[in-house]
Order: sequence, then C-alpha cells, then structure tokens
Amino acid sequence: MSRKNDVLLKIRRISDLPTMADTIDLINKLKTVEDSTISELTNIILKDYSLTTKLLKVVNSVHYSQSGEVTTVSRAIFLMGIEHVKNIALTLMLFDNLKKNSAYATVVDVIVQALWSGIIAQKLVRDLNFVEEEEAFICALLHPLGKILVAYSMPETIAEIKELSIQQGVTEEQAAVSILEISFEEIGTTIAAEWNYPQAIVQSMRNTHCDELGVAGAGLHEKLSLVATLSNDVSNALAADMGREEKTAKIKQLLGSGKTHLKVKDSLGDMLKTSAESLSDLAGSLNLDVNKSRFCRNLEDLSETQASPRTDEDVLEFKTDALKTIDTLFQQDGNEENPESIFSRGIQDINNSMLQPYSLNDIIQIALETMYRGMKNVRITRALFFVRNPGRPLLEVRLGFGADIEKIKKLLVFAVGTSKDIFNLAIAQDSDLIIKDSHSPEIRRFIPACYRDAVPAAVYIILLPISINKKNIGLFCLEGQQQGFGDISKEYFNYLRILRDQTVLAIRQLSNTK
Repeated sequence: MSRKNDVLLKIRRISDLPTMADTIDLINKLKTVEDSTISELTNIILKDYSLTTKLLKVVNSVHYSQSGEVTTVSRAIFLMGIEHVKNIALTLMLFDNLKKNSAYATVVDVIVQALWSGIIAQKLVRDLNFVEEEEAFICALLHPLGKILVAYSMPETIAEIKELSIQQGVTEEQAAVSILEISFEEIGTTIAAEWNYPQAIVQSMRNTHCDELGVAGAGLHEKLSLVATLSNDVSNALAADMGREEKTAKIKQLLGSGKTHLKVKDSLGDMLKTSAESLSDLAGSLNLDVNKSRFCRNLEDLSETQASPRTDEDVLEFKTDALKTIDTLFQQDGNEENPESIFSRGIQDINNSMLQPYSLNDIIQIALETMYRGMKNVRITRALFFVRNPGRPLLEVRLGFGADIEKIKKLLVFAVGTSKDIFNLAIAQDSDLIIKDSHSPEIRRFIPACYRDAVPAAVYIILLPISINKKNIGLFCLEGQQQGFGDISKEYFNYLRILRDQTVLAIRQLSNTK
C-alpha cells in the first residue's frame, strides 16, 4: 500500500468520526428551506445540549450583533439561513470530536489557527457582495481540514512536516507532500467529499491565489477558494518561524496581493487587535484551552508590536469590577444556562424578531423551541404546536421538538368539535389545561385514543390554546415524564403563557399589516 493510501486509511479509521459522519449525513439530507426542514434541523441540534449552546455562542460571536443576541437555534436559522447554520453545526461537531485526542495541544493549536483564518476571511469580504461573511468564515475555517485531520491522527508527523518546512524553506503543504505523498489539500477535499460536505466548502479547500484569477474574477467557488486560501496564507505567515519584521512584511505583502479582488480596509494593527479579541471569544465558546497555544502567543506578540502608541487623549481602559456596561453588569457568570435565562432570552428573541419583517412560523418556532429548552430539567419529552386544518375539522401537528416527531405528526390528528377530550375542552373553553398524570383513572378516558396509542407512558400534559377574536387557530402542547411534574414551578407556567401571548400578539400584528 502506498504512503498516500495509508494516510487516508488511517484518517478514515479514526474511532470518533464514523458516528459524526452519520450525523453529518443526516443533517445534509435536509436540502430544502421549508418550515418542516427548519424544524427538523433545529430538532437534530437541540438533541445535543452541548452542540446547541456552542452553536448559539459561535453565532453570536461571528454574526448578527446588530440584530441583538441570538438565543434560539430557530432564530439563528431565520437570520442566517439553513445552509449556514448546518455548516456551523457540522464544523462544531467535527471540532468537538477532534478535541478528544491525546495530542490535545497539537490539535488545539491547529484548530485555533483555523478559527483565526475564518475571522480574517470575514474581514476580507465585509464590504463585498459576492459572498456572505458566514460563508467566508466557514470556508476559511475548513480550508485546512487536511492539516487538522493529520494533526489529530498523526501528531508526530505534523511536527516532522513543520521541521522539514523550516529546514528546506518550503511551505508546509510542500513538506506534507514530501513526507505523506499527499497534500493537505487533497486529504481535506477527499474526506470532506466522503462526508458529503457542500460543494462550495469542498471546492474552497483548494488553494487558489490572486494571480491565478483574472481582473474580472471568477465564479463563486473560485472566489470563496481565493478568500479561504488568502486567509490561511496570512495565518500561516503569522505562525511561521521568522522574526517580527519579516513576518509583518510577509502578511502585508499577502494582503496587498488581494486588493484586486478584495477590499482590505483595516490597518494591520487594527486587524490583529480586533481579530485577537474575536478569537478569544470563539475559543471560549468552544471550550478550547488556548493557554499553551503557540499560535495565540504569536498573535499576541505581533499584535503588541503593531499597536498604535497611546496619547493622553486616548480613552481610558476600565478593567475594574467597579465599572461595567449594562450588558456585562447583568450577565450571568459563565453565561450559564438555566430555565429562567432560557425563557427570558427566548422571549427577548421573539421581541427582536417582531421588530423586523417576520413570518408567523418564525415566531412559533422560536416560542416552541424556548418552551422545549426551558422545560428540559422537568423532563419534557416533546413540545408540539397543533394547528386547525382550515378545510376540515381537524387538529394536526404543524411543528414539534423532541423524540419521534415525524412519527408523532402522523399519529396525532384529532377531530375538533365532536369529541369530549382534553384538547377539545381546552379549545372550547379557551382555557389553559394541565394534566398531572395521563394515566390517572379520572383523566384517562378524556385522553384521545390516538394519543394513548402514540404515547403509552404516563406523562404530564400542558395545553395552551391560541385564539384570535374568540376563534381558535391551534394550541401548544407540552408533554413530559410524569415524575418531572412536581418540579414545575409557578414561574414556568408564567413564562409559557407569556410565550403563548407573544404568539397571539404576533398573529394580530401580522393581521393588522395585511
């Protein structure tokens, strides 16, 4: 077997990655942007608490600060689009798996460098129309996938490649070919294609330099590849074993070479300073220990040399706990999530959404996701939104989060107005109903037969109907393990009602604009 094939085989055999590849395949099957697909993607992400929290932190680090804090996966999708959120989720899953390595410091250093490349890519395309910042960030971040995978599976070889690069004065890409008989680029594009990553990302992993494109430019994939390549070339120069002046000159030369196709507005000093701050935020979001990162030390060192000298007119830097901004004053330590913070942030998410153009499904998705996440510690199993069928007297599941949602959608269909059950009672009386135990003898006969068949276990059920001008249009239904009912406080119900009332307000607001 050739060295090249041996390298690819070793990477494919990484124990943690097959499971991840299965999830990647599941996410990538969501091809459309229909409401059901958005709900499916959100549900996949919500099943992984760690992935949910990290994705929201990364989204807030790299995007949409002008739209207020994004606190739900649903709103992240509405703001950024399903493809961007898919790609961020896939990348987070990859990095989370790669951190589980004995050669932790080596892997983290490569990942941190890739993160910085993504940040630089955002800056390079900030004022361009041909590519969005999120796309540039992800493409530059994954551009060195081959190098990242080699660092994970063969950390000793990465050190050998670096040493050969220094000794012979060649790039690490060239040194990799000499040692592995395959380039980082080919490793990355091969594995990414096998994992069914989008073509735009796979193509952006190819090295494309400014002098290879004409003045008129090229197609989107080539431009993404150019941005990703240039960003990574800059990060490689920063990581290189050379003096400060030589390093600074190299980075300036690289940025200058991109002026034909890109708009580099920031001075090098400003770029280094702001990117270092962004990198610190992102590394914290991903729980990366950067204390031993050689790349971070290089970034800090060069940032200090490029900093502008202070004058007496400079604004004072307040680093004392005695003075805080309003945001930091009320920020919880470590941004720890608890039911109260999840509910209150979700409510704010809806408020922010309603200040911009929105659809009713946008609001329902955010409300439902907030209910589901906020009730996690009281053993919620599903959060469903039922809607009245306009053509038939039926109540059907439109959206849902939790276990077996697609199956539940098909099973839970109720007749409206003809049955004496808890759903019809809630609708008829326009009353919020709480069922502590669906198996209790006095209640069981009021549980619809299809519900008993679909949910055979004893559960608590909370029903929150939605009525406009005394006309019911649907309801929220929350279901959880019966043992968790005792932990539900009055505050939980207040938050649930607020979310329901916000949904009603959103419907009224939309109706008034038509």
